[in-house]
Parts: sequence; structure tokens; C-alpha cells
Amino acid sequence: MIQKISFTVCFALASFSLFAQPKVEFKSRSVDFGKIMEGSISTHRFFYKNIGDQPFIISHVSVTCGCTAPQWSKNELLPGDTASVYIQFDSKNKMGPVHKGVNLMTNCEEPLIGLLIYATIIPDSTFVPIIDSVSFFPLRLVVQKSFRQIRIPMTVLAKKGFKGNSETAEHLFKDILKATNSLLYDNVWITSENNILIANMIDKNLQPTTITLIQNELLKKKRLKYWIKAYH
Repeated sequence: MIQKISFTVCFALASFSLFAQPKVEFKSRSVDFGKIMEGSISTHRFFYKNIGDQPFIISHVSVTCGCTAPQWSKNELLPGDTASVYIQFDSKNKMGPVHKGVNLMTNCEEPLIGLLIYATIIPDSTFVPIIDSVSFFPLRLVVQKSFRQIRIPMTVLAKKGFKGNSETAEHLFKDILKATNSLLYDNVWITSENNILIANMIDKNLQPTTITLIQNELLKKKRLKYWIKAYH
């Protein structure tokens, strides 16, 4: 009888330890800063609440790159209380669509919690070019401080049969990248300025492939007309 009672008590304690634990609920686990200028710093707070019945602790925070500076409370968060993880996202030396992660090590039923940061980083037009080459005429190749550009005059596209403006050309170029090369679509950021269509990239190894694609799909009149008809 005593053994049966002891077993029942142990089972009850085990059941309590299994279900009595902190449980955290985040208001949101992701933030999208939208379009931001290269070099700017964006901040955000990820608010959360302990909806469990035991104290909640974040023991460690790690980031997927050095571009975020997280701050969080290292004290216990009692049941029913709220707190936040504060992050600073530094867009220096980054370009185009990016996503970064912040990982929280916790003592709750979800020991590893991931937070996501999204942004689309626009190159800083105040950068002074280091190299400016016209060897691929009519394309102009430019190397900025942290990225590379391939510039295409809109007048050249007009001669090939394109009748839209710079914004329309941006959308068309993105459609072509998406349909022909997923790697370039994910890593080449398309912008325009002063009647110039621009392909931007951080990885210099993507430049030859991008040049070839531009020459074959945008600068050949028949292919350009095909894309205009296909997507507009």
C-alpha cells in the first residue's frame, strides 16, 4: 500500500513538473523595416508575455550576423508579466532584400525561439565611385564602396522598342530575372535614377552573368519585345 502511495505521489510530481512550465507568447516574431537607405540603423522591440505558470528566462541571444545588437532582460519574467527584446539593425555594407535572424535560448516549452528581421536596402547614391568603366558599351559598369552596378541608359531600351518609363523598366527587368535566373532574382537589386536603369549587386561574381542576361534579354530587340508582350 505504501509503495502504491509513493508511486502515485511521484507520478503526480512528475506530471506537475511536465506541465508546470513557462510559456511565452510574442506579439509578433518578425519585423519588416521596408525600404531603408544603406548605412541607416533601424530599431524594433519584440514584445512578449509569460502566459505559463513558471518564471520565464532568456539565457542567451545569438544573431545570424553582426548587423543586429540585441538587448534583453536577463531577470526572471514572472507568469503574467511582459517584457521585450530590443534590436538595432545596421544596414551598412548591405543591399537589396535581406532577412536576418535573432535566436533566443529559453527555459520554456520552446527552448529555441527564432525572431526574423526583413528589409530592402537601397544603395546610398552619395557614394563616390571607385571604378567607372564603359568597356561594355552601352552598359556602364560602376564599382561603389560596397557594391557593384550595371547601368543601362533608358534611351538604349527605347531604341530597342521599350516605350515605358524607368519604373516600368524596373518591373520588367525584375520579371525577366524571376523567369530566367532565380539566383540573380534573389541577389540583384534593380533601381533607376536620372533615366538610367540599374542592376545592383554585392557579389562581384554575379556581374558577368548579369551582363550576359542584359545583353541577351534587354538589348536584343526581338527578345525585349517578347518580354514586353509576355508580362504587359
